[in-house]
Amino acid sequence: MHTPTPSAADAHHPDLDWLRVLAIVVLHLFHTGMMFNTWDWHVKSPVALPVLEPTMEVLHLVRMPLLMLISGAGTAFALRRRTLGAFAKDRTLRLFVPLVFGMFVVVPPQIYVERVFRGQFQGSYAAFYPTVFDFVPYPAGSLSWHHLWFVAYLFVYCLLALPLFAALRTARGERFLARADAWLSSGWNVAWLVVPLLLNRILLRDFPETHALRDDPRTFLHYGLLFFYGHLMARCPGVWTRLVALRRGMAAFALAVLAAAIAVESLPPVAEMVVGSVLLWSTLLAVLGYARQHVRVSPPWLQWAQALSYPFYIFHQTVILVVGLLLLRLPVGPWALLGAVLSVSFVLTLALSEGVSRVSWLRPFFGLKARPARVATLAPGTVG
Repeated sequence: MHTPTPSAADAHHPDLDWLRVLAIVVLHLFHTGMMFNTWDWHVKSPVALPVLEPTMEVLHLVRMPLLMLISGAGTAFALRRRTLGAFAKDRTLRLFVPLVFGMFVVVPPQIYVERVFRGQFQGSYAAFYPTVFDFVPYPAGSLSWHHLWFVAYLFVYCLLALPLFAALRTARGERFLARADAWLSSGWNVAWLVVPLLLNRILLRDFPETHALRDDPRTFLHYGLLFFYGHLMARCPGVWTRLVALRRGMAAFALAVLAAAIAVESLPPVAEMVVGSVLLWSTLLAVLGYARQHVRVSPPWLQWAQALSYPFYIFHQTVILVVGLLLLRLPVGPWALLGAVLSVSFVLTLALSEGVSRVSWLRPFFGLKARPARVATLAPGTVG
């Protein structure tokens, strides 16, 4: 089997690190907002802020797809310096182990907080925790991966893609990548990758988004395509130069689509799917192009933030819910309450992330290698 040599497509790029950190921060903002809008969530503010919802709808469209696209790109960087066996072992340690740990340690407090908030449980956390080992899936029981669904899906994609990765390491695979690079780097061809995303959304529109893996075909294929796109684009160096050239056009097109969607009060279901898919893909391409153009160096703070972004992701929703439950009793208005929950949960999540990064035996449970944080970096392709 032919093993490709490192190239520009395999190099680790600070622009993707920056976008990963930004996406994690946006995710924290979004989940804090979920407590204050009118959508269903685990814990809700007594006074809603519907004004948050238009912005949150746009964030919801792009936040996790951006993370999956970057994670797919990260697999190309990881495979540059690993055999397939070493890659599979690394993904197991960096994804599966934190997932299992999260399901039994990090996520249960979220379920407890929700049950207490809704009056479904009155006892202590010590009395609640044994119910996790009934192994009854949430919401009937107390076992769930909640926000860690992304880690579960990413791990499955990495394993399922191993034959593809092996094929791309052959001479025939390299010829395919060269043709793909030439095509994606020409004109607006990269925009046509929206078509499979759109077809998946239309053909599987009757399947709701569950994040439960086994009964979630539309979402599973949606993020699977984004994972593959990220890997493919990372293996095609020419496409990044093209994205820089297209960035203004893609941004203008995305804004035009968004403005048109806002101007029309309601759309037929299929038209709404078309608008959503086109807006998603054009926004992602614009963001990638602008980041590649403007983020060319990796400052020290970025390395630190990148290293902590994975444990931050694992912790953030649990901290938001616990802090929310405690602060919702404050006699203040909804905006002050939102600011309090957002700031306290962010600082506490960051402190916890920094704390576990300094404890060698804890680091593997949060996707970090068991060595001092000051020399550690998060492996490309993990959740970020």
